[in-house]
Amino acid sequence: MALQIHPGKTKWWYGRIIVNGRKIKKNLGIEVRGVPPPTLSQRGDDAFERSRAKAQAALERLQLELRKRTSAEELVQTIHEIRTGARVASIPLSDASARWKALPRRRPLSERYVDQAEAWMKRFVEFVGLSNAAIRDMDQVQSPIARAFLKSEHERGVSAKTYNNILIFLRSCFESLKDEAGIAKNPFAGIPTREEDTVFRKPFSTEELAAIVTAAKSDPFIYPVVVTAICTAMRRGDCCLLQRSAIDLPNRFIKVKTSKTGELVQIPIFPLLQEVLEKIEKSDSPYAFPQQAAIYELNPDNITLRVRKVMRVAGFFDPGEADSAEEQAVSRGEIHQERENGLRKASVRDFHSFRVTWVTLALNAGVPLEIVQKVTGHRTAGIVMKHYFQPGREDFRRTLSGKLPALIGGTPEPKPLDPSELRTQLNAMKPGTWRKIRDELIARLPKEEEGAVEVRATKAEPAASAKASD
Repeated sequence: MALQIHPGKTKWWYGRIIVNGRKIKKNLGIEVRGVPPPTLSQRGDDAFERSRAKAQAALERLQLELRKRTSAEELVQTIHEIRTGARVASIPLSDASARWKALPRRRPLSERYVDQAEAWMKRFVEFVGLSNAAIRDMDQVQSPIARAFLKSEHERGVSAKTYNNILIFLRSCFESLKDEAGIAKNPFAGIPTREEDTVFRKPFSTEELAAIVTAAKSDPFIYPVVVTAICTAMRRGDCCLLQRSAIDLPNRFIKVKTSKTGELVQIPIFPLLQEVLEKIEKSDSPYAFPQQAAIYELNPDNITLRVRKVMRVAGFFDPGEADSAEEQAVSRGEIHQERENGLRKASVRDFHSFRVTWVTLALNAGVPLEIVQKVTGHRTAGIVMKHYFQPGREDFRRTLSGKLPALIGGTPEPKPLDPSELRTQLNAMKPGTWRKIRDELIARLPKEEEGAVEVRATKAEPAASAKASD
């Protein structure tokens, strides 16, 4: 154990120590002061000697910490050896990602998550290599280096959600491999997550959905996937990889296990989707939409791009994407939104918005939350209410106005008449019910403006006419 300085190259004191049989040199964080002597075996001026004393104390503290860690690791080794008869062999950081992927699981991880996790681990390993080249194994990683890495991610500008995902993954990875790698204490344990600034996706209105369906008809490839998403609230992968065996056309139901949660869901087949499913051609493929499944498995983003083109035709695009002032004037809304923190804009209208729309429309219509969960496969009501139920202000106001006492909510406005509903009500009129149906329909008509003249065609009574002519 010895001190080192490098005049002309760096202003810091270094300590030379031996860790697991390897000699390493570590920056002690103490600045060299004063005038150094020709060799460290000689004495420098007073300022230099004071900085040497601080560096020596720092080196001794480092050595003490290493001894404590060695004792903790040896305790783990001893316990493991007593239980198994063999000592723990640590895992190189470079192998951590592969060992994590090989862990047994109840269901396989999605390719997308695996790619993300490997990228996070690669960034962490590179950070460790630049910060302390002596750290090569998982059991050498301590809390300070874990905190320093997450601090660097925060300073890099990642969103709170991404920061939390990285933290949760690394914490889980080190915990899962803890015994196998001989880790005395998980270095990511105790590090708090950050408060997330969530940007929620925006649901489409019924009119907007109709515009999207119309626009999708111009692309026969993506049309069946879009209709499936709108009618079932299924995720992108579940729509593209829908199995033929999951479709029960005679009973008009889809029964499928969701790829994300593994929950078994049952979804009624409504007329718009039924029309699409009845046109599926016979094939040896297990998928309902073989071409779309192949494209999705090759690159899921290709599906996203096709859907984004449909949304563009329907009037959804970011302000800077308009080709002309006329096109911008007819825009229905943006597809991205700026974040307060984060490297990328938040997506507010995309494929997943169909799922948000389905949930919002269903709950606004009074469908019980338990039934909605049966369709979406969410295990907790909190997830549905926080991330998927996004009613507009008018829907919010109208619902509350209709449920609260008149003193608080006021008189609820009548629900606007839909032409198809009006036709149904008129056809339902019978001698015994026509007055009631008429009164209900009149009550739902917009209020007349003050000063308006009401004109009614009435049958003139003879007596009244004679009197008027006198």
